Amino acid sequence: MSVYDINTKKSILNSLKQKRWRYAFLGVVLSFIGPLGEWLFVKLLSRSINDSFYLTLIYTEIFSLILFSVFGYILGKHTEKIEQLAFHDNLTGLYNRHYLFEKLNELMALHKRYQEKLSLVMIDLDHFKKVNDSYGHAVGDKTLKAAAKCIMQEIRDTDLGSRYGGEEFVIICPHTAVSDCHEVAERIRTSINSLQSDALGFPGPQTISAGVYELSSDQDMSLTQILNNIDVALYHAKKTGRNKVVIYSPDVFEKRDSNTL
Repeated sequence: MSVYDINTKKSILNSLKQKRWRYAFLGVVLSFIGPLGEWLFVKLLSRSINDSFYLTLIYTEIFSLILFSVFGYILGKHTEKIEQLAFHDNLTGLYNRHYLFEKLNELMALHKRYQEKLSLVMIDLDHFKKVNDSYGHAVGDKTLKAAAKCIMQEIRDTDLGSRYGGEEFVIICPHTAVSDCHEVAERIRTSINSLQSDALGFPGPQTISAGVYELSSDQDMSLTQILNNIDVALYHAKKTGRNKVVIYSPDVFEKRDSNTL
C-alpha cells in the first residue's frame, strides 16, 4: 500500500469514536493538576507534611481522576455528535457538500504530489422533480434516502459518498482509474434502478444519470473545473436518454459547448 493509500484511507475512514477516549485521557492528565498544585502550595508554606494530608491528597486525586475522565468522555461523545451534524447531510446520512469540498481539496493535493489515480462520479436522479410534484416532498425524501442507501452499499471502503445538493450526489474514488470508477457507478445505477415501491414510496422505477471523470496527472485544474467536467459528462448522459453512465472526454465537452452557444 502506497503512502497515498494510507493517507487517503485515514482521511476518509470515520475516526469519531476515538474522540471520546482521547478526551477521557486528557481528563486523566488534567486530574493531576489540582492535587499537584495543592501539594506544592502546602509544601511551600510548611516544612513538614503529616500523613493525614497525604491521605487526603490521595483521595482528592482519585476523585479528580474519576471526575475529569468521565467529564472528558462525555465531552468527546458530544464532540462526535457536533462533527456528525457538521459533516453529514441530515436527510441521507451521507457527507455534505462542505465536507466533500474539504476532502476533495485534500485528495487533489495528494494526487498531485504522489501522481496516484483519482476519479469522481456525479449522480443525478432522473425526473426527480416529477416525483416531488406528483407524490409530494415526503415521498421525495424517502426516495433520496433509498438512493443514498444504495450508494453506501455499492461504494468501497475507501470511497467517499456525499450529497452534492438537491437530488445530486458525488462519489470520490481514490486510487481508482476511470474504468473502475465507471464500474462503481454502474453498480449504483443498477441498484437504484432495482428499488421497489416500498423503498421508493412511489411505483417507480427510479433511474439515474451519472458522469465519471478521472483527474489528469499532467493538468493543474481547479476544483471548479473538475466539477464542471463531471457535470458535462452527466449532462451528456441526460441528453442521450438518461439511465446511463458517461465517462468524460474532451469530445463530450465540445458537444456541450456547441449546444450552449
